Amino acid sequence: MHHEIMAEPLACEAFRPFGQVVAAPDDRGRPVNAGMAVRHDLPGHLRHRTGAALPSLAIYRCRPQPLPVAVPLLERHPLTSQTFLPLGAARWLVIVAPAGPDGSPVPTAARAFLAEAGQGISYAPGTWHSPLVALDRAGDFAMLMWETGGSRDCEELRLAVPLLVRSSPC
Repeated sequence: MHHEIMAEPLACEAFRPFGQVVAAPDDRGRPVNAGMAVRHDLPGHLRHRTGAALPSLAIYRCRPQPLPVAVPLLERHPLTSQTFLPLGAARWLVIVAPAGPDGSPVPTAARAFLAEAGQGISYAPGTWHSPLVALDRAGDFAMLMWETGGSRDCEELRLAVPLLVRSSPC
């Protein structure tokens, strides 16, 4: 038995309750590096509480998984945002669930977003989400967050009924 959800395209407004989509904006930015590059500053993606003061930058290497994808557990980082930027990854899934009144995830309200190459995300602090899911081919992701070095850096919860993510019929 599974809670079944359909993947939808990753869009800024749809993802806003869970964090922010990170992608190069359409604005002009500002020239840097003697005019050889353009810098686009992204608003407010990186947040953390004072206790989480150790910056953590890592590379995640993910094996591809075919759809449908079963999701047996969710995790969250209560003290910090967590940002993932694809490095040569193709399509990938972003699976999130809102928290209920007691702070635990509500799997029946989970959503799945289909991210394209070039789209990153920044989970808001405390957002329940699945581990990374690369589709189509293996992918590398840069990850940035802050840590305390303690148990609250990452909380995991095994779901009583796993999620099953399918592709949209469209």
